[in-house]
Amino acid sequence: MQSLVSMSFAEPTEIREFPHGRLELFDLHGSAVGRFVLEPGWHWSRDVAPLAGTETCQQRHVAYLVSGNLHVSMNDGAYGVVKSGEVIHIEPGHDAWTVGEETVTVLDFADVATYAVDSAALRAAR
Repeated sequence: MQSLVSMSFAEPTEIREFPHGRLELFDLHGSAVGRFVLEPGWHWSRDVAPLAGTETCQQRHVAYLVSGNLHVSMNDGAYGVVKSGEVIHIEPGHDAWTVGEETVTVLDFADVATYAVDSAALRAAR
């Protein structure tokens, strides 16, 4: 394994598109970094839940919000709006949606390799 790996944000390894947004994945030899681009009107429970096959997002996020505002609502009742320039840590069990008319761009440093993967296709492959 290489001891130093670098990539350009201009050339993602993979792009996963879903309604109102996409995830650009950067595979750094086993560690995945993601750039989410979420258009106004994006809502996890409507746009990604059908792929995930869960009622709420079960992905952990450790991220930096580059642009826009994102409302996050946790299963335990906690909620808040994350704003451009903030770093966030979100545990599994949440819903989220864009706020306002600005595109939300998020750099996620948690392992996002399984985000927006069709759960039915994964089960069929097993």
